Amino acid sequence: MTTPQHKGARWYKCDLHLHTVASKCFQDKTVTAKQWVERAIQQGLDCVAVTDHNSNGFIDEIKSAAENTSLIVFPGVEITCDTSKIHLLILFDCDKTSQDVNDFLVRAGIIRDKFGEQDASTVKSVFEIAELAKSDGALVIPAHIDEFNGVNTLSPQNLERFYELDNINA
Repeated sequence: MTTPQHKGARWYKCDLHLHTVASKCFQDKTVTAKQWVERAIQQGLDCVAVTDHNSNGFIDEIKSAAENTSLIVFPGVEITCDTSKIHLLILFDCDKTSQDVNDFLVRAGIIRDKFGEQDASTVKSVFEIAELAKSDGALVIPAHIDEFNGVNTLSPQNLERFYELDNINA
């Protein structure tokens, strides 16, 4: 019988809102997937989510570069939705690929030619996007909650209704 290395709770240092060269706002377009992963590890991160703006662009490269390292990588996307241009992070299981995120974005109504752009958006409501994410088994985390493009722009009644959804995870 073997004894597990860890007993009880274990803490992970995570950043679940990271962009890559797939986002137009990422300044240094020369950064490679390997460099990106190395930097995350240097920062002491155990777990990251690749959440580019309305894009699936660099997920597979990051996952490949993280193989044989200690870094756990969740594929995801920062999607802009609703008429208020609210940003939501959608996180998928580690075994999902850029194709899964691509399929989600297409079903969400993001125009493929606009992938990676901050101003790309869908008119689907936060409720519709949350339901779409739930049907894919994905987690939903509101981004920028207290900024211009956060869920704080919803009416108090809709904000309460949104937070009552069972797949809003933070």
